[in-house]
Amino acid sequence: MFSKDNLILTTRIKAKSGHEDEMRSVLEEGIRRCAGQEGLIIYNLQQDKDDPTLFLFYGHFTSEASYRMHMDSEPVRRIYDEVVLLAEGTPQTRLWIMLEKVE
Repeated sequence: MFSKDNLILTTRIKAKSGHEDEMRSVLEEGIRRCAGQEGLIIYNLQQDKDDPTLFLFYGHFTSEASYRMHMDSEPVRRIYDEVVLLAEGTPQTRLWIMLEKVE
């Protein structure tokens, strides 16, 4: 569902060295727990091929309101505390507006 109101979230997280597997497990569980949230079109997690300490979330929301509901949800609040303990530095989040889409 493409609309000019869609909002894209990207979050880059770097795990502390030696905590890659634990971070991956926490993030994967967070992704699964967010499944079916209202207004969440796509939510996926990537791990850098060359640096396993780097993770990237990609979320596609129908609106800013759906993004805010997601951020205030129990699964996000729950994993945030765990991620902070395992992360090197602060996760870097960016919000994007979708200009065009090709299917």
